[in-house]
Amino acid sequence: MDRNQHIIGSVIERKPGVSASTPTTRGPTRNGFPTVEHRSKSAFARGREEASRKGGKERVREVPVIQTTPNEIVAPRRSILNGVTGEEDWRRQVSEENQRRVEDMSQEELEQERREILERFGTGVGDILRKAKDAREKTERESSEKSAAVSEDKISTKPEEMENEVVHEDARRHADGLRDMANSPFSPLSPRSALLRSSTRPPSRTDRKLRFAELMPEDVHVYQSAPPSPKRTPLALMAPSASDREDKSIISLGLWKGAASTSANHKLPKDSSPVALQSNGTDQITELEEGTPEDIRRRFFPNMPADDPSLAWITSRPSNDPMSPSPLRFDLTGTPVPASLSTSLPTHLGLHHHAEGTHAGYTIDDIFLLSRSTMPAQRATMLDVLARIAKRLGKARKSKISDEGMEELKGKEEDLRKRILAAGIEAMGQQGSVGIMAVDVLWECIVGWDQELVDIEGVEFVESKPPGPVADESNDAKKPTTGRDPISTLPVDYLLSQISEALSTGALPETSLAQLLDILHRLAQYSNAYATAIVTETKLLSSVVSEFLLTPIPPASTSPLPNPLAIQLLSTLALASRSNAITAANYADALLRFVVTLPPESPYSQSLATTLLASTLEFYTVLASYGLYASIATIAAEHFHSLGNYVLSKCTSKRLMSAWPNLLAAWIVCATDPHQTTPSHEILWSQVAGWGWGEEILDLRAKLDEDGYQEVWAAVWNTVAAWLEGARVNGIKGGEEERMKIIERIADDFVNGMEATVVSQSIENMQHLLPQLASIDNSLETSEAEILVGLTEISKEVKVLMAVLRLWLSCTLPLSDDPPASPPFLLPFKQISSVAAHLTRHPIWSCLHSQTTALPSYSTAYLRPLSSFLSLYLRLSRRLPGTTPDLWLAQACTVIQRVLPGDEDFAQRTLEQMMCVVTPNFIAQAGWNVSNAVWENGAMDIITPFYVHSVRPQLDEEEERYGDVGPLILTPQSIAFAATQRAPSLSTLRSRLGRDFGVPLPRDWSYTPLDHLLRSGTSPIFKALPSKWSASETDVTRSVLLLGKTVREVLRAHGLGSEFAMTREETVFGCMKVFMLEHGQDQESDSLQDEVFRDSAVGSFMVDLLTPFSWANVSSAFNAPSSQDLEQVSRRFLGPSTPFYQFYTDFLGLYDSISFSHPLFARLLLPPLSMRYPVDYRKLLWDDFHHTLRTIRTPVEDVLTDDMVQYLYPVESDKAVVAAYLGALVKSGTTHSFLRFVAVHHIAAHIWKDLQPGGGSMDEERTEKLIKAVVTQGDLNTVKEVVLYKQVLGQKEINAEGLLLPPQCYKQSGAWKEERLHQVERWGLKERLQGLLA
Repeated sequence: MDRNQHIIGSVIERKPGVSASTPTTRGPTRNGFPTVEHRSKSAFARGREEASRKGGKERVREVPVIQTTPNEIVAPRRSILNGVTGEEDWRRQVSEENQRRVEDMSQEELEQERREILERFGTGVGDILRKAKDAREKTERESSEKSAAVSEDKISTKPEEMENEVVHEDARRHADGLRDMANSPFSPLSPRSALLRSSTRPPSRTDRKLRFAELMPEDVHVYQSAPPSPKRTPLALMAPSASDREDKSIISLGLWKGAASTSANHKLPKDSSPVALQSNGTDQITELEEGTPEDIRRRFFPNMPADDPSLAWITSRPSNDPMSPSPLRFDLTGTPVPASLSTSLPTHLGLHHHAEGTHAGYTIDDIFLLSRSTMPAQRATMLDVLARIAKRLGKARKSKISDEGMEELKGKEEDLRKRILAAGIEAMGQQGSVGIMAVDVLWECIVGWDQELVDIEGVEFVESKPPGPVADESNDAKKPTTGRDPISTLPVDYLLSQISEALSTGALPETSLAQLLDILHRLAQYSNAYATAIVTETKLLSSVVSEFLLTPIPPASTSPLPNPLAIQLLSTLALASRSNAITAANYADALLRFVVTLPPESPYSQSLATTLLASTLEFYTVLASYGLYASIATIAAEHFHSLGNYVLSKCTSKRLMSAWPNLLAAWIVCATDPHQTTPSHEILWSQVAGWGWGEEILDLRAKLDEDGYQEVWAAVWNTVAAWLEGARVNGIKGGEEERMKIIERIADDFVNGMEATVVSQSIENMQHLLPQLASIDNSLETSEAEILVGLTEISKEVKVLMAVLRLWLSCTLPLSDDPPASPPFLLPFKQISSVAAHLTRHPIWSCLHSQTTALPSYSTAYLRPLSSFLSLYLRLSRRLPGTTPDLWLAQACTVIQRVLPGDEDFAQRTLEQMMCVVTPNFIAQAGWNVSNAVWENGAMDIITPFYVHSVRPQLDEEEERYGDVGPLILTPQSIAFAATQRAPSLSTLRSRLGRDFGVPLPRDWSYTPLDHLLRSGTSPIFKALPSKWSASETDVTRSVLLLGKTVREVLRAHGLGSEFAMTREETVFGCMKVFMLEHGQDQESDSLQDEVFRDSAVGSFMVDLLTPFSWANVSSAFNAPSSQDLEQVSRRFLGPSTPFYQFYTDFLGLYDSISFSHPLFARLLLPPLSMRYPVDYRKLLWDDFHHTLRTIRTPVEDVLTDDMVQYLYPVESDKAVVAAYLGALVKSGTTHSFLRFVAVHHIAAHIWKDLQPGGGSMDEERTEKLIKAVVTQGDLNTVKEVVLYKQVLGQKEINAEGLLLPPQCYKQSGAWKEERLHQVERWGLKERLQGLLA
C-alpha cells in the first residue's frame, strides 16, 4: 500500500455548540417512488453522492491545523485561580437548571413535587439539605480565602513557573476534592468537565497517583487448582503461610528477579511533595541525557519512584552476551536451544513470547506457565512441547550417553516427569487441540516412558514400602519420598472418568483414542488396585469393547480396524484378580467373531487376523486359570476343531502356535476335576478324551524347528504333561494306556530326534546366560534395557527345561516317589543337575531379601520360571537312582529358600517330605546321640503343622491380604482358590514377606515353631492343630533344635552351609527365643524342672548349635563374618514397632530373675556388648544391671564372635560406661574372665597413650583421675592388670591376628614401660608404680 495514501480521510473535531444534524428528506423522483438503493453501497458512498448532487464541496483530505485560542485556555485557569473548581461549576450549572425548571412549574406541580419528596425522604429532608448547603458555603468561603492568598503569592512568579504551579495545584485540589467527596455521604461523585482538565498532562496522570505495594520474591505464588475455566474469574490469593510453604501441592513458578522497592530506603521526606520535587529537580532534568530511563521517568512519571516495578519496561536492558550463563531453553519441537544461539535467533520463529524476550526459546518454568494459558492455541502448543520433552527425557534415561543439551536435567527425570504428568492431567478435560495434546502428554509420561514393558504380564509394577517404620529407617519412612513412581500419584478416579467420557463420546481422533487404550493397559499393568478401578469404572470396559473390538464387518474404508491391545487389556485385567476375570468374562462371547473366521477367510489382513485370534486364545487361557468360561470349548467345539486343524496345517505364526496348546492345557486341567470350575462341570474329562487333544497336539512337532521355537516346544510339552496328569486321575489304571502311547511316540525323539537337540541347546544357553546375569550389581553400569533382555532370554530357555522336566515326571508311575526301574525317556541329567546347582547359588536371589542388585521391581515375573524349574528339579532328583536321603534333604533346604508366591502347595508338600526324612535311622547313620524322649513324643510329626502353616500365613479378618497367587503350572486346586495370577513386585514381596507371603523361607525357617510358642495367645495355628496334638513346649523345642542341627549338618556336608545355613546371629537369636519361653510365666508355681532351657536335651542341642560360632572355633567355616547383626535379624520376628533393645532388656531381666548363673544363658548376653552395637546395650548391663556382672563367668574362648577386636575398639567414649567399667574393676569379685578383660582394656586405653590407635589425643585431667582411682581404690591385682595391660597396635587399629588375650596381654615387655613411667611421674605416682614398670 502507498505510504502517502490515507487510510482515514478527514477527521475534524466538531466545535461545541453546533446542533446535531437532522435527517433530511430526499426530493421527488421521476416516478414518485423512492430511488432503489442497493445495500452493497456503503453509507459513506451514498453520503458522498448526495453531497455531489447538492453541489457540496469536495471532502477535505488534509488534516486541519488546530489554532489555539487564548481564551479557551486562560478561562479555565482563571476559574481555578479564583477558587472555582470543576465540582463547584457543575453544582452551579445544576442549580441554575433546577431554578429554571421550578420557575416554569405551576402551583399544582410544585405541590405535587413537594408531596413526593416528603413521602420519599421524610419530613426532615429540609433540615438536612439546609445543613448541607451551609457546610458547602462555608467550605467555599475558606477555599476562596486560600485562593486569594495563593494569587497574591504568585503575582511575582514568572509566567512559565506560574503555569507549572497552576497545573500541580489543580491536581492537588482535584485529589483533595475527590477525597472529601468520598468521605462525605452526601457529596455526589460526578465526572469532571473536559474543559476544566489541564491541557499539559493526560487526565489519567493528573487525576490520580498510583502507588504499588512493596513486592518481595517470596510474595509471588501460584496455587494448584482445578482445571481452568473460561468463565472463572481469577482471584488474588494471599501468600502461603510458613506451614503451607512446605506443602508439596503448592508449586512455585520461580522467584521474581526484578528490583523490589524497600520502604526503608525509598521513603520520601515528610516535607517533600510532587511540586517541590518537580521544582527542585528542574535543573537536574536539563542535565540528564534525553531518552534515558531517568529522563523518561522525570518527564512523564514524576510522581513515581525510580524503582517502581511498573516502570521496569523503561530500564535499559543489559547487552546480550552470548557467553553469559542462561537456563536451558527449548524450541517448539522440544529440542534444546544452545546458549550460543539463544540471543541470535530471529524473533519470527515464535521463541520470544516470554519474560526474557532477548533469549530465544522457553525455559521449563516458561513452558509450565504457558501450559495453563487461557489461549487454547498457546496452551496446546506448550503441551506439545512438554510431550516432546518427556519423550527426550525417557530416551535419555535409558541411554548411557546423555542427550546433547539435556545434561542440565540429568538426575531430574522423574521429578520433571511428575510435573509434566500433572500438566497433562489438568488439561485432560479440555476440548479441541488442548485435549488432544493432553492425551499425548499422558501417553509419553505413562506409556512412552518405558514402552518396552508393554508385553510383560503376570506381575505388578508398583513399588511398595513396609507397612510401618523400620528400625534405623524409621525417620526416613515418615518423610515424603521424592523418588516415588509418578504413576502412583495419579488421581485415578478423575483420570478414568475422563477416559471413559472420551471413549463413549468419540470426540477425539482415532490416534488419541488409541493412546488412551495404551494408557489404560499400562495402568492395568501397574497394580491390581488400578486394574480393579478400571473394571469398576462406569461404562469404561463396554466403551473399550465397542470402540476397539466391535467394529463393522466387513470394515468400511472409513471405519476403524479392531485393536488387539483391547483384548490384551482384558487379559491384563483378568490376571489382576478373580473378580476382574468374572467381569471380563462378560465380554468373552464378543471375541468369538475372531475365532469363527480363521485368518485365511478373515476380512482383515493376515497379520491382524492372526494377532486378534492369538490374543483371544490367550484371554480364554487366563479365564481358564480361574476355572471360568471353560464351557465355550463345548459350545463352540466345531469352530475350535477347525482352529486346531488350521494350527496343525497352515499356521506359521509362532504366537498362535503357542497360544493354542496353552489354551488346551488350561482346559485339560479344568476337566481333570470338574468340581473346581466356576460353575462346576463346565467341561468334562470324557469330552476332553473324546477330542483327543493330548495325542493330537504332538502332531504340531512336525512344523517346529530346533531354533527359535522354544516357546512352542514348551507349550506342546506342557499340554502333553497336563494330559497325562489328568489321565492319572481319570484314566483307567492311573492312565497307564495314555502314558504308554505318549512314551512310545516321544522316547526315541529325546535320544536322536529334534527334542534332544532342543533340550541340549537350552542347557548350553543357560550355562552361558547365568554368568552374564551374575554381573548385575549396584554399579548401575548395566542399563535397565540390558537387564530386561538378559532376563527375557534366560526365562525363555528355562521354560523349555521346565516343560521337559514336567513331561518326564508325568510319564512316571503315580503314587510313587522312588526311582523308576527305567526312565521314561533319556535326558542329560548330569547337565541339568549342574544348571540347577548353579542356579540355586546364583547371586540374583539376594534381591528377595534386600535391595542389593539393580533388578527392576517387575523382575519377579522372570524369577518365577527359575523358581519353578528348581521345584521340578527337586521332584526329579528324588527319582534319580544316585540321590541319597541326606543329599535330597540338602537340596530341599536350598530350594525352599528359592520358592516364590504361587508355589505354596509345592513348598508345603516338600516340608512334609523333609520331616519324613528325619527319622531315628537317619540320625543314627549320622552318628548323633539323640535322646529317645525326642522320638517317643512325636519328633518331627508334632512340628510339621507349624511349618505347613508358615507357608500360608493367616491374618486377622480385619487385615487386608494380598491374596493367593496362582502357580505358573496350573493345578485343579489352583483354579479354584487362586485370587490373582500376578506375582507381587520385588519391593512388595520384601515388605510383606512373613505377613502376606510365607515364601521364600528364610535361613532360620527351622525356628518357626518357637515363634508360635512365644505368641501362643494370638497365633492362629493352635486353632488349626489336629485334635490328637498334645505336645508340650519342651517337646516342640527339642524337635525344633534337632531339626535345626540336622539342616545345618547336611548343608555343611554338601558344601552349602555358608549360603543356606543359619548365621551366627540367627542361631544366637533362635537360642534366645528358647530362654524367652519363660518370659511372662508364673515363676512361683513352676519348678526348675519345668523350665524348657533346663532340659538336658534342649541344653545339649543349643550347645551343639552355638559351639561352631565361638572364638575358639574362629577358623571354622561356619564362623564367618555376617552381613546382619542381631537388630536386623530380629526384625522379622519382632516387627517394625518393637526394637531389639526392648527384647534384650526383657532377656536381661529374665536372666536376673531365673537364671541362677546359667552358663549358656550368660553366654547369650555378650554379643550385644560389642562396639558395633549402640552404647545403650553396654550401659544397660554394666550400669543398670551391674549386680549381675559377678554371675557372668564366660571364658574368652567361649564368646560368640569371629572378631574379638569388635569388643575392644573403638575405645569406649561414653563417660557413664567408662565409670561403670572402673567401678566393676575396683570392686573386688565383680568381674571375671571375659568381662574383666573388656573392662581392663577400656580403662587402660583411657590411661596409656600407646593403647590409642593412631596416637590420638587424650584428656589429661580425666586420665589422671582414672589412674589415681585405680591405684587408690583397686586391689593389687587390679592395679597390676591396668598398669601392665598391652596390645600390639597397627597403624590405625589393633591387628586381629596379633590380638593378645589374658594372661599374655599382662606379661609383655618393651620400651613402652619407660614411656608409661614418664606419664605416671607427672601424676606423682612414680614411687608406687615404679616397681611394676621397671
